[in-house]
Amino acid sequence: MIAFSPNNSEIHIYEVKGWKKLFVLSDHDLLVSALDWSAVNNKIVSCSHDRNAFVWTFYPKTKDEPAQWKPALVILRIDRAAIDVKWSLDGLRFAVTSASKCVPVCTYEAQNDWWVSKMIKKKFKSTVLCCSFHPLNGQVLATGSSDFKCRIYSTFIADVDGTEVNAWPFETPVEFGEPYLEMTTLGWVNSVAWSPSGNILAFAGQDSSLHCCTFYATGPVTRTLRFSFLPISSLIFISEKSIVGVGHEFNPLVFAQTSGDEWSFQGFLDESKKDVAAGSVVAKTGAAAARDIFKAKAATGQDKKKEGDVLLTSHSNAITCLCNAGSVGATLESLSTSSLDGRLVLWQLNSLSTSVAALKI
Repeated sequence: MIAFSPNNSEIHIYEVKGWKKLFVLSDHDLLVSALDWSAVNNKIVSCSHDRNAFVWTFYPKTKDEPAQWKPALVILRIDRAAIDVKWSLDGLRFAVTSASKCVPVCTYEAQNDWWVSKMIKKKFKSTVLCCSFHPLNGQVLATGSSDFKCRIYSTFIADVDGTEVNAWPFETPVEFGEPYLEMTTLGWVNSVAWSPSGNILAFAGQDSSLHCCTFYATGPVTRTLRFSFLPISSLIFISEKSIVGVGHEFNPLVFAQTSGDEWSFQGFLDESKKDVAAGSVVAKTGAAAARDIFKAKAATGQDKKKEGDVLLTSHSNAITCLCNAGSVGATLESLSTSSLDGRLVLWQLNSLSTSVAALKI
């Protein structure tokens, strides 16, 4: 199955084979801002601009009732919109970022059958836009905020973790809600992502930058790469040393670690759709073609694309979501992107160009 929200207050769940709509979940009142599906407990967590979150559990068909997804209440305690939500790898907790300058970290309370939150409040000066749990434990959380900061916090909860404290990649553990590290950018931090080993944290800035922080025994080292394309809004590692980023460009960008801690732009994921010559006119791609189409429509009312103004990419608008669609161990085999053009694209990395496929190694 696949779950998505079609830019409204509903969550649609489809069967991938045949693309048959199976369920429509409509308990939210306003725009659904984020979804995350846990591979451990098979639960979906959703958050919305209505300041609520729900944890959805699937119940198979029985003699008396049809198959259905039932929501469990989440006590968020925020007074502004929820922005992003992520499960921890173990499925024991999830974090919700919000415009309330805080991050609720929620765990299950079996006695009342609901999810209760503990609040991370320290240091946030503005809306928290994104978060990501460390891939090896649920006690370390990276966040990105519109106050130009990427921060890493402790999410150790004694009721869930017992006495086993795991602060890696940091040596000395701190209490819940205390920051381990703070890094500064020149723009909003739109996305954060950990490498498969958890040794590298990547975060993308609204100033068209990619920052990669590598953790060593002697301390963290951060490298910054600035590029000439539009900003990135979502990141994912396809291997320990290669990253795919999507955002306002209509084509996913590929970055790789070249030497030492340095990173460089390698190309676009959609390499088969390159600029081609249409007679004496060079076809335009991405934002340039979209801008010309809009100008023609505004000036003349023409909605038809002119010859040469052809979008030669799989997406024709900003890409809003990037997800793991299949992996073998720490290596990503396929990923999916969805866009404001209403398209969902599945990328099989092995079928792409040799240069992109080689980055998985």
